[in-house]
Amino acid sequence: MANAMDLQHFNWKVYLDNPAEAEPDEWFKVLNDWIPDAPEIFIDVADYKHVQDGPVVILVGHYVNYSLDATGRRLGLLYDYKHPLEGSNEDKIKSGLLGVLRVAKRLEDEAGFKHKPKFKAGDLRFIVNSRAIAPNGPETLEAVKPELAKVLTKAFGADGFTIEHNADPRQRFMVQVSAKGNPS
Repeated sequence: MANAMDLQHFNWKVYLDNPAEAEPDEWFKVLNDWIPDAPEIFIDVADYKHVQDGPVVILVGHYVNYSLDATGRRLGLLYDYKHPLEGSNEDKIKSGLLGVLRVAKRLEDEAGFKHKPKFKAGDLRFIVNSRAIAPNGPETLEAVKPELAKVLTKAFGADGFTIEHNADPRQRFMVQVSAKGNPS
């Protein structure tokens, strides 16, 4: 199965270190300001504050969505790459991890926030957003873990992280990644 799985449609989430300071209206304004000058093709910003346990504010793009996300009752930045990617699974996982961390850094540096977000670079969730590609079971974990571990080893060191699989079959395939220490 490891060789047959072509990972696509995955998400990375990096959690906020200061979730109590997150102001959805500020996020809405900042993300809306990204639309005109972005190299990406962004379509709109939507306010989902009324949704519990899901996106709060979402910047909808042609290739990628960025959102302030409260899924699991934990606020963070959700990076949702929607189009098929070329390359090895390791390359795609690395690209997504770098993508979410770059956006998190951009948000931390964004002048439009009165309440600046701060992210925990070592507190991440990796999700494959396709049950057809990656059913949430031990076979998928066995297929994904080696390539995910290679990327995380480069980011955090050989013994610098743990991976915990959420094995609930009602959920999409997801793992929680916790880096040791406090990586920037």
